[in-house]
Amino acid sequence: MQSTTRSTVKSPNRTTPAQANRAIESQTGGAERQPNTANKAVACRKCKSQQVVANKRGYSFANMFKTLGWMGLFPFLLVLIGTIVAFYFQSNARIEIGGISGGSSTGDGSFGAILAIIGVICGISMFTSLPVSILVGFAGRSEIVNGCMNCGFKWRPAKRK
Repeated sequence: MQSTTRSTVKSPNRTTPAQANRAIESQTGGAERQPNTANKAVACRKCKSQQVVANKRGYSFANMFKTLGWMGLFPFLLVLIGTIVAFYFQSNARIEIGGISGGSSTGDGSFGAILAIIGVICGISMFTSLPVSILVGFAGRSEIVNGCMNCGFKWRPAKRK
């Protein structure tokens, strides 16, 4: 058998800082108790997992393609609605004149002007759709997004007051 040189006398109990704080709070009655924010861990809203990471959002291809789609759809809708309105105005101009066959020059002039305006607006929209949609994808790229490592759910954290 080996002999040990350690004494068998018990060492005094050492308290941890947390135990010392609890002892002090119990002595003061807890009147100055403040909420402990160190114990509040971020948890997933969906699965309640605490495996959460915070990242910057980055470039949004979804926003880019949505904008590109709407800017591509806008000229089509504008041409469709503008053509219907122009034909409506042209037919009303002919009806007001009455029995004159062949229409009037004012109806043809307004029809051509409306189509010219629609053409210019459509050209501007088609020309600017790609650059604008690329820039829209950059909007909000520096926002913080929390992501759950367990279920993949992503959310934006609440703003601090």
